[in-house]
Amino acid sequence: MNEIDEIEIENVDIFAEYLEFQILPTIVSNAAQAVGLPSAKKLKKTEWTSTKFNLTLDYPGEIETIQFMRSNGKSSTIGGEKAPPFYNFLGLNKKNPNPPLVTYDVFDMGDKMMLPKPIKKEYGDVLGDPAEWAKFAVKKFGAECITFHSLGIDPGTLDWPISNSRRIFEDILQAVDVPIIIGCSGNKEKDVELFKALSEVSQDDILMLSAADKTTWEEVIPLAIKYDHNCLLWTSLDLNNQIKMNKDAIELGLPRNRIVMDPTCATLGYGMEYSFSIYQRMRIAGLLGEEDLAFPISGGTTNAWGAREAWMSEKKTPDDWGKREYRGPIWEILNALSLTLVGLDLAMMFHPVAASHIKDITSQFFTEIPKIIDDMGYYNWVSSQMKY
Repeated sequence: MNEIDEIEIENVDIFAEYLEFQILPTIVSNAAQAVGLPSAKKLKKTEWTSTKFNLTLDYPGEIETIQFMRSNGKSSTIGGEKAPPFYNFLGLNKKNPNPPLVTYDVFDMGDKMMLPKPIKKEYGDVLGDPAEWAKFAVKKFGAECITFHSLGIDPGTLDWPISNSRRIFEDILQAVDVPIIIGCSGNKEKDVELFKALSEVSQDDILMLSAADKTTWEEVIPLAIKYDHNCLLWTSLDLNNQIKMNKDAIELGLPRNRIVMDPTCATLGYGMEYSFSIYQRMRIAGLLGEEDLAFPISGGTTNAWGAREAWMSEKKTPDDWGKREYRGPIWEILNALSLTLVGLDLAMMFHPVAASHIKDITSQFFTEIPKIIDDMGYYNWVSSQMKY
């Protein structure tokens, strides 16, 4: 900004215990002349004090650390933050220990679902075999975690018996050695039965039940306690409801290091503004010492595919929407990336290429800022990175 002669600041709020600005003499002189005062050149004994601007941010709170672990020793960890996402410049004592974790979606009836073509193209024949699907995600795309969604048990779909989901789940446990999140169908009665069966099968592991909501939490949370699993507490874009559910879970006996929050991940557009602000408020509140919100946050960023712009055929869309092959993955990337910037710890993703890109992007954000930045300055460093 050395070449800029004029700086105009509008609608800026600055909060600081002590703030000192160093203004160039020419600016003072011009301002003085404009109001009829003598210029700086005519003033005697004028001195300028050289000082350095320091920004001190204090976050006394700390987010709980949550671990997923298989009996074979493979594990993944989220949470533990002491500062907002990617605030590496605050120093080592405030460096966040764990980058966001990406978990890859696997469905029990993938070959029977109306899936977007970009998804079908990536997974192909394995969509009909959940165990092979999970293995494919791990081996080809480096998945560190799998989310198994059991939709077939829903009476509105195939109304499979719970034993069918249990068999598939056991196959997945054998096929991959990474942690698995136990998803559900959305049918409340069948989901409680599902969680009970799959929790028992995996009691030697520390996985996660996804999810307990306002209608099932009294039945699901005790299962997480009994079999020592993490539990996803889902609410619908309501900060107060999330606080209440967190408190209720703790009162039931769920340890703090077993709680993951999910305030709902909306799709891009107007809905994303709601999710973005709720996630941000939760994370900042937790870091400022609000213990009832000091938990890792999960988001179903797969929901990006719910927007028609992500999946609609080129034949029915304006030319400037671009190819569907790229639109869906890009929308999912933007959905996940937007929320990681304000506290998302666990991104549940569908398209494997989109998931891989989120892992790459967030890992770059998570690394230390190069020492060369001190010599080059922030603006030059950012410009040099953009060249790649």
